Amino acid sequence: MESIPPYKDFHKQIKINLWLAGIPYGDPKFYFRFYVIFVQLLLMIVFEVSFFVSRISAENFLELTQLAPCMGIGILSALKTMAVIQKRKKIYDLTECLENLYRNILSNEQKVKLVRKDLVLVNLLMKYYFILNLLLISVYNFSTPFIILYHYFAKHEVIYILPYAILVPFSTDSWLPWIIVYIHSIMCGFICVLFYTTIDGLYFVLTSHVCANFSVISDMIESLDETTADRLADIIKEHQYILKLGEDLEDIFTAPNLFNVLVGSLEICALGFNLTTGSWEQIPGCILFLLSVLLQILMMSVFGENMIRESTKIGDAAFLCKWYKMDEKSKKTILTIMIRSKKPQQLTAYKFSTISYASFTKIISTSWSYFTILRTVYSPPEVTRTE
Repeated sequence: MESIPPYKDFHKQIKINLWLAGIPYGDPKFYFRFYVIFVQLLLMIVFEVSFFVSRISAENFLELTQLAPCMGIGILSALKTMAVIQKRKKIYDLTECLENLYRNILSNEQKVKLVRKDLVLVNLLMKYYFILNLLLISVYNFSTPFIILYHYFAKHEVIYILPYAILVPFSTDSWLPWIIVYIHSIMCGFICVLFYTTIDGLYFVLTSHVCANFSVISDMIESLDETTADRLADIIKEHQYILKLGEDLEDIFTAPNLFNVLVGSLEICALGFNLTTGSWEQIPGCILFLLSVLLQILMMSVFGENMIRESTKIGDAAFLCKWYKMDEKSKKTILTIMIRSKKPQQLTAYKFSTISYASFTKIISTSWSYFTILRTVYSPPEVTRTE
């Protein structure tokens, strides 16, 4: 069986990414490069929004939906980054608290066995999540030169296309300005991935460790009997402490979760519309984007569901312990635990929606509703008359 990873392994790639982004871990100051790359990202968003606004018309309806996913990911990355960097101190404090709790878990073999499977899986997920998103953006960014080459050999004509539709204040129909804009575009693509995968990675790791501690508390409560009832007071204090950490986690990620839900719904809708209506050349890029968006929202929902499940299990554990052999005071305490657990710890999208499997299906349902509306609006006049 694979051994449980040390705590620093969970945060290793996150700290590297934060350093690359110019956001030193545990330091209230930013590196200068953060301002440089964030301004680049904002500039790219301005170029994309400008192009989008310049094309607003009924005739360009399909083109506008093709622009929406790229623009949405850029805006989403910027919004999530601004929301999270405001909570850097709280993130650092929460990470330190969870590290102390993790040391306590490592000191007890029973606790290690209890959480090993989930934490090993999360550590593995972290590695492949970063790699997968890096591969997806690399394929998308570097496909443009191959398309240009293919078009040149097929039609003996040079087309100066860019990976992202943007409006710049100069022509890109020659090699020098095209190369400058292309390099800026792909850099911004990688910056987007750097920002949102780092924030998602933090969400995965911190949520998993809070859930692991809920699981430990459940096990401690379930093993109680009349001889160990005196441990109830300490267990309740630990439970309250984990609940406080869960509230801190909710405060950190409630805004990014809201942005994921809102922007994700629109992106899925637009990408689905492009897949069913656009040209075949659009299909590979649409599929890559769709996979990335679906994976991101699915993982957000999975960890939100885990939080609900693990916090609710504490009430089940209280019922399963040998409370019937305890004294009256202990029985009342057990009853209090059961009542408190009926209100599970939740992660929300700014209180508008609870992050869970139900929210994932709701996002897909909402996206489908938007999709059907778009299909109806885009129906050609002659099709409508025939019907």
